[in-house]
Amino acid sequence: MKEQTPDAVLRPAIDGWELWRFPSKGSPSQDSEFSEKSLDSCTHLLLAVPTRSILAMPFWIASQGDATELAELELTSRHLLRKEAQVYTIPILEHEGRSLVLAMAVVDDDTPHTYLKKAKKFEVPARLLSLSGADVAVWKEQGGLCFAFYRDDKCVFFASTGESQPRASFAGTIARTAMRLRAESVITRMPARLRFFGDFLPADASLVGQALRLDFEVDQTRPAPILPDLLSDPAPPTARTAVESRKRLKRLASIATMGLAVYAVLLLFIAADLAWQRFQLHRLGSELNSIQVEATSAQKLVTEWKQFRSSIDPQTFAIDQLAAVASEIPGEQVRLTQYGYNSGRLSIVGEATDVSQAYEFFERVKKSSLLQDYDWTSRQPQLAGRNKVKFEMEGVRPDAKTSEE
Repeated sequence: MKEQTPDAVLRPAIDGWELWRFPSKGSPSQDSEFSEKSLDSCTHLLLAVPTRSILAMPFWIASQGDATELAELELTSRHLLRKEAQVYTIPILEHEGRSLVLAMAVVDDDTPHTYLKKAKKFEVPARLLSLSGADVAVWKEQGGLCFAFYRDDKCVFFASTGESQPRASFAGTIARTAMRLRAESVITRMPARLRFFGDFLPADASLVGQALRLDFEVDQTRPAPILPDLLSDPAPPTARTAVESRKRLKRLASIATMGLAVYAVLLLFIAADLAWQRFQLHRLGSELNSIQVEATSAQKLVTEWKQFRSSIDPQTFAIDQLAAVASEIPGEQVRLTQYGYNSGRLSIVGEATDVSQAYEFFERVKKSSLLQDYDWTSRQPQLAGRNKVKFEMEGVRPDAKTSEE
């Protein structure tokens, strides 16, 4: 995913901080006065970490290895890595199976934590300078001198000296650094051009340039930062904690948003289902009202039929039902011992010489045309003596009344 372009850059100035804004259209512009409230309008702030809080060291490492792990091991073996430092690397180039990287060990500075917490990305000041072909750059950060070396316009080393004015000792530091970088093949030749950024006096610049035997120029305009194609993002420990905290909160917010969306969809479906059921209930109520007269008339007819049925329907006569049951007795070895009829319920108790005769009687009663309206149930025949079994069965009509009725 493509990195979001910063809309503002906060970097150390000669005696404080300077804020540069990068509008989506147009050229960068610097705020005339910087205050903490100025950061409130920055949605994607890039913070240039003060050079004094970064230890930079170029290394040649194997191309197949993890650059950050190897750099951390190298710095630890040289006893240069502080316990709380965060290690980052910038790839410079690859040559004959090896990679040149710039390792950076970043620690917390006295930079206000408010700046660190509001920043979304981080960079080193040396990578934000407009070189115009220079091999060495010199600038001031909050009263201290800083310098950096470049190879093909890529920063390969930078440092803060702690000195306030460019004197002979400062020139000596640059010269010794150049010789070491050349010896380690970090740079392919000795520097030829030196560029000063800021309000340096011509005499001071001339002193350093002549001591190093370099062509030099002074840019007193302090130009706008130049954003590299790929940010190194060397966040100090406090800032890294703040960034990770923001990421966790963002993930939680995303999860909560998804949960609320799912909940809203569920509520929508439930509401739609309730609305549909209410519509169906209203429709059924309307249909019920429309057939109320016919239903009342039909119910009256059913009631009248129930009242007259016992008088005109042979199937409801107890004597006729008994005759129908008796006609189904399979032989003289089966006899009825009890018969009862009450409110649509017909109960039969009898005896047979064996179980097969009882079951045969059951089947014949169930198939009787006069008794088809009954729903029959039977119990398993029980022994009642020698060569005798007792059987029971019960038939229930659909209109039979229960004991509660």
